[in-house]
Amino acid sequence: MGKIFVSIVYPFLKKDQAGLAYNLSMTLKKPADDPFIKRTIRNVFFNYAEYMADFFMMPQLPPHKVRKFFSHLEGEEILKKALDRGKGAILLSAHVGNWEFGGTMVRLSNYPLAVVAIPHNTPATNTLVNKLRKDKGIKVFEMSAAPFSGIEVLHHLRDNGVVAMIGDKDFLGHGWPVNFFGKEIAFPVGPVVMAMKSGAALIPSFVLKQPDGRYFGVIEEEISLELEGDRNETIRKNLRKTARVFEKYIRNYPDQWYCPDPIDGTVL
Repeated sequence: MGKIFVSIVYPFLKKDQAGLAYNLSMTLKKPADDPFIKRTIRNVFFNYAEYMADFFMMPQLPPHKVRKFFSHLEGEEILKKALDRGKGAILLSAHVGNWEFGGTMVRLSNYPLAVVAIPHNTPATNTLVNKLRKDKGIKVFEMSAAPFSGIEVLHHLRDNGVVAMIGDKDFLGHGWPVNFFGKEIAFPVGPVVMAMKSGAALIPSFVLKQPDGRYFGVIEEEISLELEGDRNETIRKNLRKTARVFEKYIRNYPDQWYCPDPIDGTVL
């Protein structure tokens, strides 16, 4: 159904196609009109449509049927080892793959999960998406520009909980520049600062779609955080480390990178 819908509307999504072509050209070092870029853009739309269809269908299914959507989880021992230290873990992801399904996979394994969410554009969408998260047993912490909005996250980590965060887009306008695919791009500092402050492990994690339509999870080795020296410089070094991991996964799965706006703010 999702692919049929995309096939109908695809010719009209010129702005999103142009944004994706710009980003993918920068990422893959190919001209924006390269045939591979064009095929990848089309696949991005198909994959995103399937992602959205699965996201809204999954909550209506019993757990044993939900499990059939998933193939396997790589690196779970890394998360377990981090939690053994008793300071919690931050699962850091990007807009590549199906980040919402990461929460489902973690909850199916009975980890105490919370997600840090940025409010959606409309109250109705916000309420619906957060309800779907909470129905899976996931806590939702909504972030804002308020100075104390991160306290609940810190408390959850100090209770040895797991927090999922997105780290490749500055939603609140307070990000710091980091080299990302050769451009200076504002990244949110929250995940890095929260890990540095709490002692929680900062673990890059992704949920990606296989050719058979099922999803698999990847938990990477935790990022070795710089903690000594000038605070601002250590934050910058740690941001660069997260950017390198994101670049690797985006290059490996370009057709699952859902980023239709030029990442450097260029107006097309």
